Amino acid sequence: MNNIPVEKLRLRLLGDPILAAKARPVEQITEETQRISEAMLDIMYKSHGIGLAGNQVGLLQRIVTIDIDPPTDEDGNELPVHTEGEKKLLPKMPITLINPEIVSYSGNLCPFDEGCLSVPEVYARVMRSDAVVLKSMLLDGSEFVLECGGLLARVVQHELDHLDGIVFVQKVDPEVYPGISKRVEKIIKRNGPRGFKVRRLV
Repeated sequence: MNNIPVEKLRLRLLGDPILAAKARPVEQITEETQRISEAMLDIMYKSHGIGLAGNQVGLLQRIVTIDIDPPTDEDGNELPVHTEGEKKLLPKMPITLINPEIVSYSGNLCPFDEGCLSVPEVYARVMRSDAVVLKSMLLDGSEFVLECGGLLARVVQHELDHLDGIVFVQKVDPEVYPGISKRVEKIIKRNGPRGFKVRRLV
């Protein structure tokens, strides 16, 4: 199932061709899947991230790790959540999604400044749906179909884009992209083949 040894997994940066490739479904959840999940979480935590996709560590497998906290107010008091996905998944954090897919998107788009471990120190506004219906398996083999809102919806969309070979800078608002383009090009120059360009999608 794994195309490189788990101990060789490492964070890939923009310009690496694997970030532009489409990941394949995980055919079977095995002990190796568990080891991959643990390695991805370790890389994610060391890099101070909240989500990581298989492509980002050199694996073309549809696997995503996520660890986000429940929403809180300015005083640190936990706020109520409004979707079943948040109610059921936030208490399970960290979670590993196996073969996740978005079944549907809400029509309400909202802006948010996103960052990405594969594009270090670059943050910019991306428009995404404020809620999605997520279908996935967890590491224990259980399956679910749940509506997800809030930060969870944002992270799910960002990470599932990775599985389809899309990095968030491809979706940054056209009016703000010029402000990050030089930093993006610098990262690509260090990590990508000569002539590599970001294929903008908006």
